[in-house]
Amino acid sequence: MVKADRWIAFLFALFSFYVCVESVRLGLGTYQQPGAGFVPFCAGVILGLLSLALIFLVFARDAKKAETWHNPDRILMVFLAILGFTLLLEWLGFILSALLLIWFLLKVVERRGWSFSVAVALLVAGASYVVFDVWLRAQLPAGILGS
Repeated sequence: MVKADRWIAFLFALFSFYVCVESVRLGLGTYQQPGAGFVPFCAGVILGLLSLALIFLVFARDAKKAETWHNPDRILMVFLAILGFTLLLEWLGFILSALLLIWFLLKVVERRGWSFSVAVALLVAGASYVVFDVWLRAQLPAGILGS
């Protein structure tokens, strides 16, 4: 697994470099008037930083055996959770659906504590609301909360 992580991190680093080069060719523009390559360049930089972090982690960690996820029950629970999210999205709305999805994945699938699961679910749902609804002004389903 460690060898595969090295190759994947290296390939992502190369891909991010390619994205950045092509984004510069498209034109970055300015922050106030972004060009066609501005967003892909930012995405390439973030991907590059994450791939460098993965490279560092792969070389820094011990060669201990990683925990595998071969339990079919857990895989089925994740699938059903995502299916439930999509089915409840219109009725409950994005915020409540995201909150329930993250809580279920942490509490039931990963068997984390109540306080941790609720805190992370609130944080992720709140951050998603701020990014998508406030900053990007995307039209998210309001559901039973209305708007």
